[in-house]
Amino acid sequence: MNQPLLAFSIPDTFFNSSPRAKTIGTSLGSFVSNLLPNVLVVAGVIFFLLTIYYGFNMILGAGRHKSPQEIAKDKSLFSATLVGFLLVIVSYFILQILSYVTGVNFINPNVS
Repeated sequence: MNQPLLAFSIPDTFFNSSPRAKTIGTSLGSFVSNLLPNVLVVAGVIFFLLTIYYGFNMILGAGRHKSPQEIAKDKSLFSATLVGFLLVIVSYFILQILSYVTGVNFINPNVS
């Protein structure tokens, strides 16, 4: 009566149970190759959320009569967000140009 009602292996049940499940890979190169195509999507979502956040901060700060230092801080943080997003976009296009010039597919290489 002291036995559990249901016993199962958590790793076997929840991780890689399907033969069609895509694995990340066994090496750092395959991990980066699987991660790289999704970086633009993640950067876009983060940029959108930070733009909304800092936009609300600036709008609410105007109603609260923030000090000029606090308003400048919000503007600089928004500028840093914009520069970071532009760096991701420019680096993607640099990789596209290098792929075209060298013939090596950096964005979706066939690494497994």
